Amino acid sequence: MDLKNLQKRTQELKQLLDPKRTEREKKEEKKKAMSRGLAIGAFLGGLAGVFFAPDKGENTRRKTKEELEKIKENLQTEIVEGKEKLGVNLAEGKEKLTDIYEENKEIITEKFTTLKEKVKGQPEPNVATEEELEVDQEELAKEEA
Repeated sequence: MDLKNLQKRTQELKQLLDPKRTEREKKEEKKKAMSRGLAIGAFLGGLAGVFFAPDKGENTRRKTKEELEKIKENLQTEIVEGKEKLGVNLAEGKEKLTDIYEENKEIITEKFTTLKEKVKGQPEPNVATEEELEVDQEELAKEEA
């Protein structure tokens, strides 16, 4: 199984386990985009206001420094909030997975036991060794030639 199929199946399983997950992810992406947009807009607006205002160079530099400090504080606040939200989301996800596992633990165990018993009664699978496969490939090559 290649990586793309594995990732696709993982996403499908996540969707089955938590149907509202994609909806939450979309909301989070919108919030992130909005925050980025606000930060960039504030930065550009501040710069435009500073540079288009008729003022002395010293005052312009002071205002620019103040605006950059505000932007820095906003970004630091956004980063801290993002880390907190990530921690909360991870904790909630872990809790949900644990709950789902606990709810379905008996069913999974029963099905596994049933399958294990069915397999016990079966004869050993017919598995070819590497040497046998090489011989078969050589024979096929001879037949095709």
